[in-house]
Amino acid sequence: MDTDDTFTLTAAGDAILNRRLRVFDGEEPFRAIVDRVREADLSVVNLETLLHDYEGYPAANAPGTYMQSPPWVADELTWAGFDAFAVATNHALDYSHGGMEATMRELEARAIPYSGMGTTLTRARAPAYVDTPAGRCALVSVCSTITPGSVAGERGPDVGGRPGIAPLRLDTRYRLPPDAMERLRETSEALGLEDLKRRRAELGFPIPGHDDDALRLLNLDGGAHPAFEVGDEFAVEQRAREADVAAVIDRIEDASRQADWVVVSLHAHEGAQGRSNDHTVPPFLESFARSCIDHGADAFLGHGPHVLRGVEVYRGSPIWYSLGNFLFQNETVEFVPPEMYERYGLGDDDLPSAAFDARVFDDGERTGFLGDRAFWESVLPVCTFDSETKELESVRLYPLDLGPEKPRPRRGRPLLASGERAQEILGSIAELSEPYDTELVVDGDHARVAL
Repeated sequence: MDTDDTFTLTAAGDAILNRRLRVFDGEEPFRAIVDRVREADLSVVNLETLLHDYEGYPAANAPGTYMQSPPWVADELTWAGFDAFAVATNHALDYSHGGMEATMRELEARAIPYSGMGTTLTRARAPAYVDTPAGRCALVSVCSTITPGSVAGERGPDVGGRPGIAPLRLDTRYRLPPDAMERLRETSEALGLEDLKRRRAELGFPIPGHDDDALRLLNLDGGAHPAFEVGDEFAVEQRAREADVAAVIDRIEDASRQADWVVVSLHAHEGAQGRSNDHTVPPFLESFARSCIDHGADAFLGHGPHVLRGVEVYRGSPIWYSLGNFLFQNETVEFVPPEMYERYGLGDDDLPSAAFDARVFDDGERTGFLGDRAFWESVLPVCTFDSETKELESVRLYPLDLGPEKPRPRRGRPLLASGERAQEILGSIAELSEPYDTELVVDGDHARVAL
């Protein structure tokens, strides 16, 4: 803990953990990270896995790896010093609602504050509170990369609620020049899609998006579908739904009355122009983060794309558009369902490790997450605020290396980077932060934000 005159916050990105941490207590480059996490008044981590012993049924088509971690990994993370967990992620439904319920049960049995998931939508959106000598802290967590069916449901007068995550739902708009838009409309008519919509409307069935000017293809099943609209050039835009933004703002303002410090966490894989899992920051994310600060958040923590993104200091508050991976052990999940075998063309006799081999190797070369060092580097920020004025006094960044060159059993755990590796990581985040007029001053093997 710090002095009564200051409040310190540290945060980690995505934690995918299924091996012990405390056995490395004597390893200096790892212990240095743990010490900084423990020393902070509030330390937040994003739990990018589910805590269960396979009680839930596997979903039909989970994104990437079907996430499962032994429940004791929660003890390892609290041992490392983390005080609160953000749990709203796109993997929340990997093992259906049973996986969610098991995760919440394990966290609650340990009295670990968590936010972003709940038995109802109200509970999922509710802040988690942490009492510290430096003040009461609140964590509000949401997710924009949403697996269908994972959003929590509200309790009604006749039917109970539904477990799930707190959403920041997005509407995707594809802009086309007028001639391309006309060809698309002609194609939809020629395929008979517009006739099908008109017939459904005559029968009284709802047609998603029928009340706006955009053209939606295949929007016949009641789900969310991309909208095409006329523009000056080809472009992709994602907009956060106003109702979800308003709901988050309400929780921030309420938390500001109940706590001294408010932190907002967003899990977002989306990048600019419809991309994902890269260094780019989509406009909706910038707008949402700044709005959270405008309405009372003291810091904004982004994660999800598994790579670093830039840092912005907005109105004196830090915004981390992505902290990257903190623990990345998705290759050592013990069991995976048949759907994952089918995805990679494996047979029933193959062992689970073959599924990970099939995904990341191509003619003997590492590809995807394994082949790109950007997925194996991160930073641990330590932010210091004045307790009375709430002014941000300092931000220090400690570079982390997750060891992609190591064998599978040993990679994915962060070590404090040094030397050339530290300079590479710090140089990368400095470059990513330039669009936000954020200057990083390198001081040996760490850096500070020039305030």
